[in-house]
Amino acid sequence: MKQLYSVISVLILTIAITFSHPFAYGKATVAKASVTLKKDSVGVDSVRISQLDEVVVTAKEKVSPSTTSRIVRSAIAHLQPTSFTDLLELLPGNISRDPDMSSVNSITLRETGTLDAQGNRYSSSDYAITSLGTLFMVDGAPINTDAGLQSEGLTVSDASSPAAAAISTNKGVDMRTISTDNIESVEIVRGIPSAEYGNLTSGVVNIKRIRRSTPFSFRFKADEHSKLFSAAKGVGFRGDKHIINFDLGFLDSKSDPRVLTDGYRRLTASARVNMKFSSEDVSTVWNYGLDYTGGLDKTRIDPDLNYNKIDEFRNTYSRTAFTSNLTVTLNPGNLVNIFHVATAASLEVNRLHRHKQVALGRPTVAPTSMQPGESLGTYLPGEYMADYLSDGRPFSFFLKGMARGSHNWGITAHTYKAGFEWTAAKNFGKGQVYDLTRPISGSWTTRPREYKEIPALHVLNFFIEDDIHIPFAGNLIELQAGMRTIQLPHIDSRYYLHGRVFLDPRVNLLWNLPHWQAGGKDFNIYFGAGYGLTTRMPTTDYLYPQCSYSDFMQLNYFDATNQQRNLVSLMTYIDDATNYNLRPARNRKLELRGGLNWGPFSLHLSVFHELMTDGFRYSANYAPYSYKEYDMQSIPAEGIPDINTLPYKEKRVLSGYRYASNGTRISKKGIEITLNTTRWQPLRTSLTITGAWLHTEYSNSQDIYETVNDVVSNTRVSDLYVGLYHTRDGRINEQFNTNFMFDTQIKRPSLIITSTFQFMWYVKTRTMPENGKPIKYLATDGLLHQYDEAAQNDPLLRFLTKRYNDALFRTQRIPLAMYLNIKVTKPIGKHVRVALFVNRIIDWLPDYKSNGLTIRRNSDSYFGMELNLTL
Repeated sequence: MKQLYSVISVLILTIAITFSHPFAYGKATVAKASVTLKKDSVGVDSVRISQLDEVVVTAKEKVSPSTTSRIVRSAIAHLQPTSFTDLLELLPGNISRDPDMSSVNSITLRETGTLDAQGNRYSSSDYAITSLGTLFMVDGAPINTDAGLQSEGLTVSDASSPAAAAISTNKGVDMRTISTDNIESVEIVRGIPSAEYGNLTSGVVNIKRIRRSTPFSFRFKADEHSKLFSAAKGVGFRGDKHIINFDLGFLDSKSDPRVLTDGYRRLTASARVNMKFSSEDVSTVWNYGLDYTGGLDKTRIDPDLNYNKIDEFRNTYSRTAFTSNLTVTLNPGNLVNIFHVATAASLEVNRLHRHKQVALGRPTVAPTSMQPGESLGTYLPGEYMADYLSDGRPFSFFLKGMARGSHNWGITAHTYKAGFEWTAAKNFGKGQVYDLTRPISGSWTTRPREYKEIPALHVLNFFIEDDIHIPFAGNLIELQAGMRTIQLPHIDSRYYLHGRVFLDPRVNLLWNLPHWQAGGKDFNIYFGAGYGLTTRMPTTDYLYPQCSYSDFMQLNYFDATNQQRNLVSLMTYIDDATNYNLRPARNRKLELRGGLNWGPFSLHLSVFHELMTDGFRYSANYAPYSYKEYDMQSIPAEGIPDINTLPYKEKRVLSGYRYASNGTRISKKGIEITLNTTRWQPLRTSLTITGAWLHTEYSNSQDIYETVNDVVSNTRVSDLYVGLYHTRDGRINEQFNTNFMFDTQIKRPSLIITSTFQFMWYVKTRTMPENGKPIKYLATDGLLHQYDEAAQNDPLLRFLTKRYNDALFRTQRIPLAMYLNIKVTKPIGKHVRVALFVNRIIDWLPDYKSNGLTIRRNSDSYFGMELNLTL
């Protein structure tokens, strides 16, 4: 009866909190895992909850020099995740989100993400550096995406292609591809990382996978959109000195369960070996593993809902990777006693295929010339089938050598390390394969290229760091100071990056005040501060972009009655879109920290500011182009026209192309808080509070060219003039959220319930003000001119001044949103565990006004169950 009373009390308390605080935003979460850490066995097993003192079901803040959250196996199991994306809700400032396996899942750390006027997140390639600059390490080796070149050559008319959401080029790691079923722990460094980690801007995600003996375990999960299966086993030899781990996983996800032809599939397999050797003077640990990840994005447009009856998209991803970590430890009396060598190699086979029926509404020319100059064009059929293939085969190699040691000098204790890293990335794919006379869009302008012709990208790093511990008067100061260098050793001499070495100094300070006893528990207060630079080198796509093809129509004569009289003349220009002045993206990170620990009670607070002014994006460049304009009125009514006999006049217009630039500016400010309480024994419940206030500015950091759409006397202004604007073209976002997790663990009956109330107190967003007046303008003479008073009064140039509605720059404030999520785990016997979750079982989304309109919000619950077997 006492246990039943506890359960009823928890439910009553949950309902009371929900209705007595109508503006609350909550989520009820339940630990799904029964976890114990026993020698020679892995975390998730069949031990009854009654045998457990307490299960960790949330992320824990590490008291370390840099702000770091640690997520252990039991917390991962509690979440019932579909992919790595789901783990991010445990970080301060994040809330739970439904799995979206239909598009690339990119990571964001300490920022709001790009938002629209209604506060909804969307993906912007201009700010992809936030995810590209996050380093993912798996068992000591980075996931290298630098050689990814998959694309569909998207045009304006085809920007809604399903490939736009499925392509991860220049976006960093797609978290959909990372299974969580074999992860032992994750450390996410949001602050200033150790000098050991580089080629990053945002932070580090350090994943360590299970490398211990385990029983057979099986996981079956089903929710509204996905079905997941995984199996794992760990075998020990020679007293578990040598261990082999195997695991297999499969995910089938549908963006809409009613449409069986659309969805995402993932297959993962892994074999990992851990070997330990020891003698009197030396101990050696060698970990190595072989991993496979396969993914499939597919979409087929419903022919009854689309003008083009056939439109199919398939994007297959296949990655095979080998990793090795060798650590040799000598006697501790040596100044340097630990030597570590890590190697990794991976090969991906990525094939993006589009099969589409194209129906053109008017005669359209197919530009097929691969050479600059004049050429005769041909018309596309009015309706045809188009096939496009992007074949990428990125290969990457990683080598790391590091030496570590420790020594005491006086009262100070030093732990130091130094080493190097070398990575190489090369794409051996066939590239873009398609028929130029059958493009997948009528406005297609690009040409195919082979990826294997692009040079390899080499990145070389050196680092050194000292971690100093200084005790005095009961205090302990930890100073972590390091330096990291980064360079591209084999890049062409025409690049700014050639021969240049960039330095990343990093300093973290942690001051622990004297410990004392309070209420029979150890009490400790600490303060911390840190500053550092982080540098991210450009990817292969940024350094070696595809050439730009500009085709100008000189003559477009179409005879509907006699196609032999058709005559098309094109003038083709090929521009090298390479930006040889491209520089690395550098982020300046500053943070202040503080906190206290009192037994199981802990409080952690971080204040941070990050500024990057040279992130990567594609910008527009304009230049004058000359071509002939033939007089079609001179074509005779009979016979085959001869272009050499037609009169023409020379024309000169402005046109542009994209190039990689350092034009992105991102400013991050915020406050993060994490609080963990003691477990309240009458209800066996503890409270964890996480939250953050985030202020993020996304903008342009360089002057940009922009065109206008005005036409004067049948002349497009943009053909003659293009304005250069000193504009930030950005948005300022702000949000404040708090999550309250009630973690209830009942021994009899064995049950874990966690209820998390998530409050998004507000979201504010506004477009940065613009005056619309250019500082200069580009004319057809190829020169930049001042936009002075005379230009403002010119009949054509005056249209370069853009006028905006003041309402565009008003701050949009989205009020409180509250959700309640629940997760429950129930062991059945020794070998079975059942878990379920319901997201947004209760929500509070009040209406609000925006620009005089009433905005009504709604949300749907998202639920699922899983079954775990251990044999």
